[in-house]
Amino acid sequence: WMRTEIMVENHSFVADNNLKLALLGFTLAAIAPTISVVTGFVFQAGMLAIIVFFVTKIWMFGLPAFWHLIVEKQPVSYSTANSGGWKISALLGFSMCIIIYAAYFLLGDKLLSADDLKSILEPVGLTNKKIFFIAVIYWIFVNSVLEEYLFRWFLTTKLEQIIGGYWLPIIISALIFTIHHTIALAYFISPLGNFLCSLGLFIGGIIFSWLYMESRSIWIPWLAHAMCDVAVFSIAWHLVIGF
Repeated sequence: WMRTEIMVENHSFVADNNLKLALLGFTLAAIAPTISVVTGFVFQAGMLAIIVFFVTKIWMFGLPAFWHLIVEKQPVSYSTANSGGWKISALLGFSMCIIIYAAYFLLGDKLLSADDLKSILEPVGLTNKKIFFIAVIYWIFVNSVLEEYLFRWFLTTKLEQIIGGYWLPIIISALIFTIHHTIALAYFISPLGNFLCSLGLFIGGIIFSWLYMESRSIWIPWLAHAMCDVAVFSIAWHLVIGF
């Protein structure tokens, strides 16, 4: 009886410790994007904002890897899409692109001013065609992967450990995904545009997290995410550079 009680207590201690570790890892990773956006847009910290931007990108990649490999002592994973899901991701990505283009063509003038966008991007050189092109390639093929890695893999799985369930981790990770975008968008577009874009981002975050939960691969939601980014940045290119 004593041995059984000790085993139960040990199991409870380990479970509680694992929960605390998951919560700490989740918190440290979740705050990084918001710190970057607040430094750059709210405080407009100039060179410091640029430094913070690069530091938080390293943080967003390094901390989850460190946590997975060193803290939790888990094996390396390349997140292969063994369960498939490419077709549904492509279909959802295409559908979201249609909605993005429709919203722009129907409400574009009320949501976003080309002159305002240029005035914000010009100080950092993003009205230059070559620099803007490099930035677009980065956001579509690098940053979107990093966001899937952080928000869908690390944060969603940590939420599974912390609160359990299926849909609640999806919804909370989508909300966290939306917050820093909403802060940044407040400096680019009208309040109505920010509300609509934030709603779209939240729904998109739910879709991306759902795709991850079903496939357990970041590459499946990345496809839909990258397709949406193509739509968004083609609109930005039209406004800033022109066709």
